[in-house]
Amino acid sequence: MKNLLLILNLLLFIPNFYSQVGINTTLPGSTLTINGSFAGPYKTASTSTTLGKGDFYMAFNGTAAAIFTLPAATAASPAPGNISGRVYYIKNTGSAQLTITASGTELIDNQSGSGVANFKLNPAGYAMLISKGTTTGTTWELATFIDKTTSTIAALGATDSVTYTGAALTNFNNSIPQIIPFSFGDMIVNQGGSVRWNDTQDFWEVLESGVYKIEGYAYFGSGGVPTGTYQWTGINLNITKNGTAISNIIGGNRGNFMDTIANIANTPINVNCIVHLNAGDHVYLTMNWGAGNKPTTDAHINAPNSLVESRNFSMQQLSVP
Repeated sequence: MKNLLLILNLLLFIPNFYSQVGINTTLPGSTLTINGSFAGPYKTASTSTTLGKGDFYMAFNGTAAAIFTLPAATAASPAPGNISGRVYYIKNTGSAQLTITASGTELIDNQSGSGVANFKLNPAGYAMLISKGTTTGTTWELATFIDKTTSTIAALGATDSVTYTGAALTNFNNSIPQIIPFSFGDMIVNQGGSVRWNDTQDFWEVLESGVYKIEGYAYFGSGGVPTGTYQWTGINLNITKNGTAISNIIGGNRGNFMDTIANIANTPINVNCIVHLNAGDHVYLTMNWGAGNKPTTDAHINAPNSLVESRNFSMQQLSVP
C-alpha cells in the first residue's frame, strides 16, 4: 500500500516538474526560458507569395508591386487545427509597394475601426502580425506597423533640350498633343510603388487606383518666322491619359507669349490637376499649339541661360482606391 501511494505521488509530481523548461538554465522562470540567442528562418521574396508554416521573418525585395497572402486560420496539415499565436515579421526592403492580405474572407485587425482585408507596406516599412485564434472575421492582429511613406511621390526632372520638327511640328501645330520625353540626364525620384516610370514610352504607369495630384513644368520656345496675323502664340502644356488625343487631356494650362519672346527666349509653363486614376492608366506630359501664330521651323524646350532644369513631371498619390 505504501509503495502504491509513493508511485501516485511521483506521477502527480512529474507534470509539475516538467511544466517549466529551461535552455542553458536550471531555474526556468517561465514555461520556456532560453538563456541565450534565438534564431528563426530568414527568407526573401521578390514576387507575390503565400506565407506558410515554414516562414517567420519575410523580407520583400521586389522592384514591382506584389502581394503577401497570409495563410488561412485553420491549417490543413500536418493535422487540421487553428494556427492561433503564429507570428510573422515582414519588412519591405524593395523599391515597390507590398500589399499584405488575409486569406479569403478573413480580415486583419489594424486597431482602427473594423477589420480590413489588406494593408499597404511601402519601401522601408515593417509589420508584425499574429494569428488571433479565430477562424472567421478578424483572424489576424496587426501588432506592429511602421510605414515610411504613406503615399507615393514620383518625380522626374530633366536638363536636356527637346525639339519638335518635321511631322512632329506639323502635328504640334495641328493641336495634337506631343509627348514631352524624359530620357537624357533625367533625375528620377520614386518613393512607394503606386506608379512607375516607363522610360521607353515616356509615361507614368499607374499600379494602384486612387486619387493623384499631378504636376508638370516645361519651358517653351519657337523657331522661324511665325505665320498668321496675330502677334502672340498660345501654347498648351497638358497632362494626358492613355494616349495623346485632345480628348485624353485631363489637365492643362496655356501660356500666351509675344511672338518676339517665343522666337528668342524660353518661357516656363506650369500645369497641375487632381484626378482619380485607375490601375493600368498611362499618364503623359504633352505640349501643343493652342492659339495665335504658329512656329514655322520648330518648337523646342530649352532652359534659359543660367538655369539648369528644362522640365519636370511628378505624381503624388493622395488616397486609395
